[in-house]
Amino acid sequence: MNQYAYLIGNLFFMLVWLILFLHRKDLRKEMLTMSSLITPLGITVMLFYKDYWRPEFTIDLGFNFGFESLLFCFFIGGITAVIYEEMFGKKYSHRHDTKRPKHLFAITGTAIFMLYFGVTLLSINSIYVSSFIMLLAGLAIIFIRHDLAKEALMSGVLVGLLMFIFYFFYFLIIFPDIIQKWWLLNNLSGILLYGVPVEELLWGFCWGFVAGPIYEFILGLKTKK
Repeated sequence: MNQYAYLIGNLFFMLVWLILFLHRKDLRKEMLTMSSLITPLGITVMLFYKDYWRPEFTIDLGFNFGFESLLFCFFIGGITAVIYEEMFGKKYSHRHDTKRPKHLFAITGTAIFMLYFGVTLLSINSIYVSSFIMLLAGLAIIFIRHDLAKEALMSGVLVGLLMFIFYFFYFLIIFPDIIQKWWLLNNLSGILLYGVPVEELLWGFCWGFVAGPIYEFILGLKTKK
């Protein structure tokens, strides 16, 4: 039964994604754009498979990589992009400044290098390296666009909370032994929040912190106060 846990679990994120998509017509373009851009990142599960967790895949694509990871990235990408605007009723007013593709390329390139350096050369656990890099990338965005600080922070909190709700009510209740079976807990801090590895919440916050404001950063958008 554990084999289907990842696939079925994506239904939770799909439901959240659909609710946001149907409720806010003005955010649909942003959701679809970010979902499409984030989906390929599902392949990074291969990196986490080495030292963080080893999920079972219903649709195994080989090389420690499954279709479920692509689904998760699609849904979490769209959710993270608009969760702040949805929860606080924000709408875009006008362009704040010009597009910043050069800044984004620099941030992305630096992040990839740091991830490779941290995991491969320094042998630091992938969850800590990726979380640290996302936090730094979010701070870089805020340094360039100070007005996005609140969105980054609240997106991080909301995504972290969403991750906790999912793990607590899905994995711990329906699959109570899956944390011990899939997560390499001996490689982690050992800190569990009501049974949920604190690293999952850390990753959720850092992901929301960088991905929440990135659409506005790229297009130079500003929300109404």
